[in-house]
Amino acid sequence: QIDRLNLPETDKLTAAIVRKNGIAATQVNVGLPHATTAQTPPLRHLHDIEQIITAADLPARAIGWSLAIFRRLAEAEGAIHGIDPQQVHFHEVGATDAIVDIVGTCLGLDWLNVDELHCAPLPTGRGTVRAAHGRLPVPAPAVLKLMEMAQAPIYNAGLVGELVTPTGAAIATELAAHFGEPPALQLQKVGLGAGSKDLARPNILRWWLGKTTTPVSTPVHHTHQAPTPPAE
Repeated sequence: QIDRLNLPETDKLTAAIVRKNGIAATQVNVGLPHATTAQTPPLRHLHDIEQIITAADLPARAIGWSLAIFRRLAEAEGAIHGIDPQQVHFHEVGATDAIVDIVGTCLGLDWLNVDELHCAPLPTGRGTVRAAHGRLPVPAPAVLKLMEMAQAPIYNAGLVGELVTPTGAAIATELAAHFGEPPALQLQKVGLGAGSKDLARPNILRWWLGKTTTPVSTPVHHTHQAPTPPAE
């Protein structure tokens, strides 16, 4: 379904089983020309990304969630730079891999027929990260703004490095109905997704899929109230 985005840059999804601190998990990579060559990823405004997503023949829920996530990102970036969200240049976030990450996540949620998403508190990390504007403190300004906008619970994981990216923060704060302890549910499946970094503890996102023992209170939806941290 990612091919239906008709992105001008070519992309290739690959998946492999890797081990993080002895635990096996699936690592998915988005292969793009600019990742291996001097080709610069395109800079896009919000309306450019909205046009790509809305023109795609994709499930309505996946389109709606994807648009809401990018609009939340634009609002955060606009607040940081003091400009209108429509004028934001997305830089890394507007690159094709971020579009694939966000739309792919929403497609997965729709395919799994998820009604409600709950997330653990988000880890802050520390140190600096290289970005389009040079070296930035961790959490990156966009990540910290997204956390603030959602009033999301955070904690110090005691690890150096970027543990939550702007893309991940936008997905979590836009789609999560609740941050904190998991709800009572009948656990059906557990998915393990590996990050690329090697950390002092497994760099794995754990996805718990189950049915709640009571009716869901709030479906997955876009909310300015505010999935688990990328590092555990």
